Amino acid sequence: MTRKANPDIPKRILEEAEAITVSAGFEAVNMRFIAKRVGVSATIIYHYFKSKDDLLFQLQLTAAEKLNGRIRGLEHHPDPHEALHILGREYIAFAEHNPQLYRLLLSNMGGGKLTEEEHPVLFYTYQVARQCLERMAAGGKFAVPPAYGALMGWVMLHGFSSLLLAGNLELAEGMKREELKEVFFQFYSSAPNPTSTTQGGT
Repeated sequence: MTRKANPDIPKRILEEAEAITVSAGFEAVNMRFIAKRVGVSATIIYHYFKSKDDLLFQLQLTAAEKLNGRIRGLEHHPDPHEALHILGREYIAFAEHNPQLYRLLLSNMGGGKLTEEEHPVLFYTYQVARQCLERMAAGGKFAVPPAYGALMGWVMLHGFSSLLLAGNLELAEGMKREELKEVFFQFYSSAPNPTSTTQGGT
């Protein structure tokens, strides 16, 4: 008689993989070690995840959902410009509180091949930013194509978050982390509002 697959095992495997990632980085994830921790054979673990890359990708989706939960609904905020400011702060806070998951989240997403279900999970932050910028553009408050603005905003947030986590910015300017964040947000909050290019001529 064939033994039925235990529906709890994939969850436990992901939990172990996340714990390892949080403590030592996703490079330290080892399929055999996780199988032993969960109480299954090294062969059985591949019944649930076909490879280490597959496991890490599922963990990416889990990390993305954690980030998405921090900003969910901001696309409906009554003030889209304020929503972008909140999004930025939540994005950086997620990176600070979950540095190893953040590193994993921004690694090679799905090897460039995403399903219709996976894409909105991994790119929810970008889509929320784009929707906010589209609302601003519709009100005459944003002159750049919203897709470009969302991409550049993401570049800014990721670059700042990565440098902040590495400690490079503190070394460069001798400023404390909270001071650096305030300086960044003064620039970030003003950057997505280039209305002067559409008002009063060229």
